[in-house]
Amino acid sequence: MSADRTPAGYRRPARSAAVVLAAALTAGSAAAPAAAAPAAVVTAAAQEPICASESHPDLARRLDQGIRERVDEREGTVAVGVSAHGGDLTCGLDPDAEFDAASVGKVVVLGALLRTAMDENRELTAEERDLATAMITVSDNDAATELRNRVGAERVQRFLDLAGMDATKPDPEGYVGLMGITVSDQLTLLRLLRTDNDVLGQGEREFARGLMGDVTGEQRWGVPSGAPADAQVHLKNGWLPHTDTGLWRVHSIGGFRDTPVGDYDIVVLTDDNDGMRYGVDTVESVAAEVHSGLTGQDVRIGTPPTDLTRPLSDGSDGSDGSGRA
Repeated sequence: MSADRTPAGYRRPARSAAVVLAAALTAGSAAAPAAAAPAAVVTAAAQEPICASESHPDLARRLDQGIRERVDEREGTVAVGVSAHGGDLTCGLDPDAEFDAASVGKVVVLGALLRTAMDENRELTAEERDLATAMITVSDNDAATELRNRVGAERVQRFLDLAGMDATKPDPEGYVGLMGITVSDQLTLLRLLRTDNDVLGQGEREFARGLMGDVTGEQRWGVPSGAPADAQVHLKNGWLPHTDTGLWRVHSIGGFRDTPVGDYDIVVLTDDNDGMRYGVDTVESVAAEVHSGLTGQDVRIGTPPTDLTRPLSDGSDGSDGSGRA
């Protein structure tokens, strides 16, 4: 069975921290009504700041409010992460909620491949470079399956351990699309690709960013929506329906370099969307809000919705026979 195919009927819905909190409160009130948390306590917990910055506190507050407003307008589950101003400004809405990766998981496979080559003190072979290019730039599932099988589960886990991506959980049966991911770990991954570190060398980082910067035009939707015109963008998206429900997982992660306000990263993970189009609109609404807040340019109204020329599954469930995501 292909490594990034979803078993028929399998579904692991994301559960946000708010959902878990609500369930805990409900269970607690049923067991011991007198011990239920006061409404004021619940409200205070719900309004815990999602953005923080020592050097840009006003910007953090504006982003906090803007992200909440955009997410509140949408149905489904949404988690958001932002890292800007050298990591001084961070946002995390449900940063530890787990989502099925869909094709975003292919960046983990790429990282594991690059780290394996480093461990073996060698360059990627021509075939590995070709497979990696297909896996990222057109989201080819067959290429992802081949590379995941070559690298193997142990080396994927070694890369995750070295990267400190402790919340990322490879699927036990090897499905790349069903890897468990979180906003926090995706921001860690984007930071590894952007900054000096001991996990990936400069050449490896440049190769990965180059592939993510060359994603085919029909897949360049998501977090680039509203980005500064001259920004260098490295991107990976995932879009995968749940079996027999009509609901979709839609994700987008991206790094933005050489913008007027420096380099920054954005992650938006969503689930239970009523169609792919709805999920893309959610991602792009949030992303445009973040770009607008960071740059001071109001792009939210002027950014048209992406023309989805290929509104199909990303192939992780085997429904797209083209081999592309």
